[in-house]
Amino acid sequence: EVNKIFFLDRDGTINVDTDYVHTQEEWVFCEGAPQAIKRLNELGYKVVVVTNQSGIIRGRFTLAQVVELHQWVDGELAKFGAKIDAWYIAPWHPNMHDELHPNLLHDRKPGTGMFEKAVRRFKADPALCHMAGDKISDLQPAIELGIKPHLIRSRFYESVDQDFLNKHDILIYHTLNEVINNEFES
Repeated sequence: EVNKIFFLDRDGTINVDTDYVHTQEEWVFCEGAPQAIKRLNELGYKVVVVTNQSGIIRGRFTLAQVVELHQWVDGELAKFGAKIDAWYIAPWHPNMHDELHPNLLHDRKPGTGMFEKAVRRFKADPALCHMAGDKISDLQPAIELGIKPHLIRSRFYESVDQDFLNKHDILIYHTLNEVINNEFES
């Protein structure tokens, strides 16, 4: 059986991006995000979050704190009957990676590493997959792998490269719910 994945960026797509969110107190779901995730579950998608978290390498918080936050989010989503199937975290930054192997930076968006791992893990067909994020760097790996991209408007929208969106026919939405309504309900 071939699976399909709906990839989601985290900050600005699932939760309100207030910079380096890493505690329950800072976490605020974007409008309708839990319901949207539940809908994706019902539509048979594996829901996979792919998130750059350079705050880890910057020393603002630890990987353990991020994992703990994601476990808490899983519990909050369960209250809505929603589920994230996997969380992938890239803790590095191109200028800061503790002299780790350069290939590790392939995970960090716009690298395709996290996407490729999930596609292998869930035996998914990229042509059946989607990606929603609020930055071009979220969508570039999707385009590279043949995954359908969707842009969510966030506070970074003014800096988004409109030519890139036009060149790749990327539609713009205010919420993840809008993406789902447009893609699957119309």
